[in-house]
Amino acid sequence: MRHTGSWPGIVVLRNGLSKAIARPWNGDVPDAHLYLVRGSAAFLEQSVDYLHELGVPSVMSPPLPSTSHQLWFEAGFEPYEWLDVFGRDMAEDTPDPEIEVRTERNVNWDEVEVVDRAAFDPFWRLDAQGLEEASTATPTAGVLTVRKKSLLGFSIVGAGAAAGYLQRIAVTPDNQHQGIGRALVRESIRWARHHGARQMLLNTLGDNAAATKLYISEGFSRLDDRLAILRKAPH
Repeated sequence: MRHTGSWPGIVVLRNGLSKAIARPWNGDVPDAHLYLVRGSAAFLEQSVDYLHELGVPSVMSPPLPSTSHQLWFEAGFEPYEWLDVFGRDMAEDTPDPEIEVRTERNVNWDEVEVVDRAAFDPFWRLDAQGLEEASTATPTAGVLTVRKKSLLGFSIVGAGAAAGYLQRIAVTPDNQHQGIGRALVRESIRWARHHGARQMLLNTLGDNAAATKLYISEGFSRLDDRLAILRKAPH
């Protein structure tokens, strides 16, 4: 096993052709987020132990569909958090947002991070780097915002070959329940449709009743498969 980079920063792990990329989960949680590029269950186990030697307390997977769990289970990972997945057919009409939503041309990720930190509990927060990474997860992406004098809410939306993805949405606590989240959802759907998406997908915590109610009211349906974040502490 060898690595490039230094912890706490991005660390690339390699063993022969196997490769994984680790970074801190976020600024509040010292665990590692591990993305497996290619490799076996044995390589995942080696990666966990190697990261522990670098000072990492435990290692977590990205959110994974059930079809991707087995390899991680074989490496000793266990379910830690679950996310519900929602989908929406883009053929359905979308009402116009009732609040002005802008598309950011030059995104200030530090500003976006401030809203994200205010909106989410520590485990689910993304730092500026993580938010920017979310915007590069699809071939095409946009950052939509609602502003008055300052940033009140944002969404990160992406589009692939046929599907659109609501990657992230957040509204500052003082400005929730004012229609900002609904406006961002609607404009995100319109953005994805404009970029060729025929379906819109998103995920959220299963116990987030307010978000679930909003998405269902905007035409989304809960899908059968859930996403799991898997976790493993070193031996």
